[in-house]
Amino acid sequence: MQGILINNDFNKSIQRLRAILPKLSFTLLIATYLISAMIMGIFHAQNAPNNGFMIAAFLVPLAIQAGRGTLVFFFQLNPAQIQNKLSFGIIAATALLALSLIEAVLVLYPYGYSWIISVSTLMLIGWVIEIMILRETILATQMELFASKDRWQEVKEFYLARAELHQFITDIEARKMPQAVPPATTEDTETQIKELPPQGDHPAADLLKELNEYLRGKEDRPFPRTGKGE
Repeated sequence: MQGILINNDFNKSIQRLRAILPKLSFTLLIATYLISAMIMGIFHAQNAPNNGFMIAAFLVPLAIQAGRGTLVFFFQLNPAQIQNKLSFGIIAATALLALSLIEAVLVLYPYGYSWIISVSTLMLIGWVIEIMILRETILATQMELFASKDRWQEVKEFYLARAELHQFITDIEARKMPQAVPPATTEDTETQIKELPPQGDHPAADLLKELNEYLRGKEDRPFPRTGKGE
């Protein structure tokens, strides 16, 4: 049965399709961004009072679409930033899709429902492509990350260290921090020396006694004068 139930030509077509799908999907996504921005710019420019507003009618939708793509795929810059099913990119793409649909309805309402349906369908197709690419990118990033034991160990140590740091900060904030003790002055040192209990003939006691006498003599000693008249 080897090779009987397998269409080699079909398998080769699938392999070629898989080879071009990544570039094709990103190309289609960028194309939907640009086309959506240009369509909204054209309809916005219909009511532009001057050339400045006409230029802004195209620049604002282009900037919105560029920002949308950045927000959706931004966290893929760092493989260690593990994303779940409801990642920030999916939430951002969905929220911006809702805003784009509302904008399309408000701008295209005077031109009929056919334009609203066409532009909304284009935006929905772009959103579906975004979500599919984002999920495949997250899966590919995780497979690349977990394929190497050393890399996975580094990621695990990082998250453990970060959890310990957060717990440490929480423990510190939950307790009262001790007040800083002011530095001891000469008077405090002398008082502590005076209050020391007698130690007999111990060498440390003799040293403290000499230090006490030195400090007392330093207070009684006049301040040295300086100048030419000395």
